[in-house]
Formats: sequence, structure tokens, C-alpha cells
Amino acid sequence: MAFIFGLTIVAFGMLMVQTVFWAQMEEELGLTVTELTNAQSAQLAGLAVGCLLFIPFSVKYGRRPAYIISTAALTASAWWSARISTFWELIVSMLLCGLAGAINETLCQMTIADLFFVHQRGLANTIYFVGVTFGSFLCPLAAGVQATVYGWRWSYYTFSICLTILFLAFCVLYEETKYVPTHVGTPHVLSAAPGSENDLEDTKKGKDGEGVGIHRAQSHVSRLGTYKVNSYRQRMRMVTRTDESLWKLFILPFPAMTLPHMIYTSLQFALGVAALVVLSSLTSIVFSMPPYNFDASGVGYMTLGPVIGNIFGSIYAGPFSDWFVVRCAKRNGGLFEPEMRLYPLCVSTVAYAGGLAMFGVTADRGMHWIYPSIGGALFAFGFGSTGAIAFTLLIDTYRDLTAEVFVGVAFFRNAVSIGIASAVVPWWTSMGMSNMFIMLGMLSFGICLLYVPLVIWGKQIRSRLQVHYENLIAKKGVI
Repeated sequence: MAFIFGLTIVAFGMLMVQTVFWAQMEEELGLTVTELTNAQSAQLAGLAVGCLLFIPFSVKYGRRPAYIISTAALTASAWWSARISTFWELIVSMLLCGLAGAINETLCQMTIADLFFVHQRGLANTIYFVGVTFGSFLCPLAAGVQATVYGWRWSYYTFSICLTILFLAFCVLYEETKYVPTHVGTPHVLSAAPGSENDLEDTKKGKDGEGVGIHRAQSHVSRLGTYKVNSYRQRMRMVTRTDESLWKLFILPFPAMTLPHMIYTSLQFALGVAALVVLSSLTSIVFSMPPYNFDASGVGYMTLGPVIGNIFGSIYAGPFSDWFVVRCAKRNGGLFEPEMRLYPLCVSTVAYAGGLAMFGVTADRGMHWIYPSIGGALFAFGFGSTGAIAFTLLIDTYRDLTAEVFVGVAFFRNAVSIGIASAVVPWWTSMGMSNMFIMLGMLSFGICLLYVPLVIWGKQIRSRLQVHYENLIAKKGVI
């Protein structure tokens, strides 16, 4: 989890940090806001297609090579971003950054599914979403302060150094988490062994007066060989190959996109990232203008509210959610159902929508910066808790198709975000900030309420689609 946490922070930091530098980049490179938002769209396009292209290889050949190659590409993107001088260099470096960062979220969820049990996954996803929070909010804050003193290029140099160290750490320390069974279990038949000294020979009289022999059953237990701990070289192997068909792994995410719980999670996360793109883009623009007139460090400090809100939201969705589902399972006769995780979302939904509306209205009216910060904190609480719960729900429901369903989530999320990034400025100028965020809040409230149908009919939906789910697993080669 330490590797996942570190990579998530730096990857999301790279993906979110550039909006803080826009004012400086406009002046130094002679770029317009439209060109900068187009570059952001290129990054989101890379994010949308990256999972479709690369995750099948991580399913077939292991997690370790995927982590190493993606970290290397992200490192190259960071070094290049620190040296760009033209618009087209910006476009290509952002596209490379998107492609390299695309697999982070899906690969991390695959690793969580590899390592953790049901009652631990909420906490594991909390750690992941805290990493997302630190990368999305704290990294821009620190980078903004550094850019104010040393310039935006030095912020990218800092990312480059951190990523280079992380790349080397993955190469020499990260162990493969993909599990390949080495034995196929076979049931052993219980047989009676009459005639031995320890046999129990009792006689009961049946209705017909005949004796019925009762013998002690003996089980034949085969002893498994003693396993040796893998050597360092074995743990650091670059490829852990299994027998799945690679072309089927490329195709499977598309039929997996029809699974209802996957559609629900995709909508939640697509909405969250789209709202995050809108909020971060307009924070950089609005708070650099009157009446605020913040410099790069001031814009960075505006992320403190969302950081605090997201941390509380992740705790709410992690340890509290794990405790809550254990209690629900006990009340349900010891039977756990994935939809039990959805009940806490009643609080998250209100915070999500209300926070967006509060941020937009207070910033539009030029109110003290603390009010937009509180709105951002409420939104981040809702986003963090909704995302963590939805991700854990998806792993609980479709454990054997974790990679495929999260590829679909990443594709939907980034496909929506591509259009949002390009539409932020026209949307803002045509509607005004207050109306824009009120509409976004109402839209988010409606989408977040989709957890209610899953609570009511989720179990029935899973039962009716059981055959479809098993067919998808069979095509993958799991069963």
C-alpha cells in the first residue's frame, strides 16, 4: 500500500497541477486560456484510452511490469514538461502524462483486490483516496508556493526528481501481487475403515430388527509439500504470465460496461472528476482576478479546504463503512451483501451537491475566501466518500472482473472529462458562475441519488445477471 499511496499522490499531482501555473505559462509561453484548456483535454484523452490499451497486459503479464513502465513514462513526461517551449510540446507532453497516469486507478484497484479481504477493502480504498486527495489538492498547493518563488519549471523538476526516485524504488523493491495458484484442489472421499482398533462399531435396531453398522469415517488427507519463500530474484521477476487470451482481455471491458453496478460507479466517478476539473480550472481563473487577485501560492492555498473535506470523507467511507457493513451482516444472519455499503451515502449526497452550489455562489459574489473553501470542503467530503464506497462496492460485487470493470470506469470518467475541460470557459461566460455551479449541484444530487435503486433492487439485479456474469468470467478464463 505504501507504493500505491506514493504513486497515487505523484500521479494525480501531475494530472492536476498545471492549472496552478496557467497565469505564469500564459506570460512566459504566450499561450491563451483556450490553448491551455485544449492541452488539458489532450491529457484527459490520454487518460480515457490508456486503460483500454494497457490494462489487459497487466492482467496477463502481472502488475509489476505495468507499474514500472507507467512510472517510467510518467517520469519522462515530468522531465519534458519542465523543458517545454511550444504549444505542441505542451500538447504531446500532456498526452503522454495522461497515457501514463491512466492505469493508476485501475491497477491500484486490482492490487487492492489481490491483497485485501471484504472487511478490509473500505480501509484500503480510504488510503487510496487520501492519496488522490493529497495529489489533487496538496501537490498543487505546494507547487503553487514553489512556483511563486522559483517559477513553474522548478515545480516540474521537483515532480521529476520524486518520480525518478519512485521509479527506482518500484524496480528494486516492489513485489508482484498477482496470485497464480500452484495446486488444483480435489475432494477426497470419506471412507469407512472397519476392522481397525479405533473403529466405532455400534449396532442399532431398525424396524425390521436387523442391525445397522455404524463405522468411524476416516478421511484421507494428502500432505502438501513444504513451500519455500521465493528468493529476491523470484519476487522481482518482470513477468508473471497466465493463460488468458490477450485479445479477449481487450474485448471484455466492453460487455462488462453493461453491468449495472459498474454503470453506477462510472456515473459517480465521472461526475466527481468532471466537477473536480470545473472547480480546479475556475479556482485558478477566478481567484487570480479581482476582487481576490491571488498569486500562484494563494491559488494553491485554496486547495486546503477540499483536502480537509476529502480526508474526513475518506474516513467516513473507509473505517466507518467497514464497521457498518460488519454490523449489517450480523443483523442479516451473518450474510454480507455488497449493497450494504450504500446506506451511508445519504450524508455524502447532501454534502456533495450543497458544497458545489456554495462554492460557486460565494466565489461569484466575491465573498471572503473562507466561504468558497468551506464549499470546496463539503464537495470534497461528498466526492471522497462517494468514490471510495462506489469503488469498494464494485470490487465486492465483481471480484473476478476487477480489471475489466475498472477499465470501463476509467473510460467513462475521462470521456466525460474531455468535453468538460474544453467547455468550462464557454459555460462560465454564458451562464455565470452562480448558475453554473447551482446547475452542477442539482445534476450531482440527481446522479448521487442513484444509490437508492441499488439499495432496493441491487440484490435482484445481481441474481438475474448471475449467468451473464459467469459467462464473462468463463470468457476470461477464470473458471
